[in-house]
Amino acid sequence: MEIVVVGMDHRWAPLEIREKVAFISRTIKEGIAALTAYSEVAETVILSTCNRSEIYVASEFAEKAVAILKDFYISMKTPEAETYLFAYRGIEAVRHLFRVVTGLDSMILGEDQILGQVKDALEKAQRYRGAGKFLTKAFREAITFSKKIKTVYKISETPLSLSSTAVKHIKRLFPKDYADKKVMIIGSGKMGKLALQYMDAEGFRRVYMTNRTYHPAPEYEKVYRGGGGVTVVPYPERYDVMGEMDVVISATASPHRVIKQEDFPARTKPVVLIDLALPRDIDRALADDEQVTLMTIDDFNHIIDETKVYREHVAQRISAQVGDAVDALMRWIDKAKVDSTIGMLNQKAQGLADETIAILNKRYGFTGKDQIFLEKIVHSEFRKMVMPAVHTLKMTDDDAKIAQYREALTALLEDPA
Repeated sequence: MEIVVVGMDHRWAPLEIREKVAFISRTIKEGIAALTAYSEVAETVILSTCNRSEIYVASEFAEKAVAILKDFYISMKTPEAETYLFAYRGIEAVRHLFRVVTGLDSMILGEDQILGQVKDALEKAQRYRGAGKFLTKAFREAITFSKKIKTVYKISETPLSLSSTAVKHIKRLFPKDYADKKVMIIGSGKMGKLALQYMDAEGFRRVYMTNRTYHPAPEYEKVYRGGGGVTVVPYPERYDVMGEMDVVISATASPHRVIKQEDFPARTKPVVLIDLALPRDIDRALADDEQVTLMTIDDFNHIIDETKVYREHVAQRISAQVGDAVDALMRWIDKAKVDSTIGMLNQKAQGLADETIAILNKRYGFTGKDQIFLEKIVHSEFRKMVMPAVHTLKMTDDDAKIAQYREALTALLEDPA
């Protein structure tokens, strides 16, 4: 069994393409079902964030799995994906997973949110019966490693995410009176609540919240205590108050635009629109409005980051430790590759031993201590019979040979029709 990943991220793929290959909850479920239907794909996990879209699979046919995943992106998402897709297998795929989970491959180096997103991806894959023994082990090891690293090195001691970076950028835009600017947050999911949390920490006093599913103001009190509390706007009325806003942050999981040009109110003062969603929430045509400054997630790749130099230094030290963690996981994978074949051998030996004991008991009627001795000696002898084969399998690290051994043993041990 080998781990394979195919996907694209913010380093090479533009926002317009990442948007087309993004997954939402419904399409993640459908994608896992479609991919695990292939005999070459044993397990599947789909990781989809604003900066990346990646599909991890466990397969005994790595080359075929890569081809299947690339075709899935091209045929099920967009033909434009082909130019931007990367593919890793084996140790390179595992190393990539660890770098992703630790935030080393994030747009904001060492950011916090990716860890939760990876946990969520694994939970969804388990719920939809996509993640099995190999991917569950790999993802859990990467998550555990990331938690340990963040504790030891405190690479993100100051919380880092797109939401926190957006809030800090708003402070830079209005250095003298940012606290009195009217800010609307659209979306009460993780990104939206993080933005609200950072607004509270930075002292913003005039914050508005709106969400497709209505949440009353008291629900936000644990997150936001600033000023007079959060002003909740019913979602259908969001455009009615948008004209008063100085900043609008949109971070929903909607597959459709939530701010449309044709419904956007006429402006008498400038407004900053910050779109943290993928697929995007805000009509890109609004960027043509002289009163509007529209920012998307890719714009934050160039925003000033005061702690970047420190985190780059720490990231180098973390990268060195990734190698050891990856090597440990690969040793487990190599051992686990032969576990099913060894299990098949032991099961066959156990079955033959039980049949032999039953025949001898029927003929001689063993009881008591004789019965116990019979079972012990017969099981022991049948285990000895398969031990040379088990030893050979455990000492083999050639995937092709392991596959040949498994195929041969399956044919030899199969009951005749």
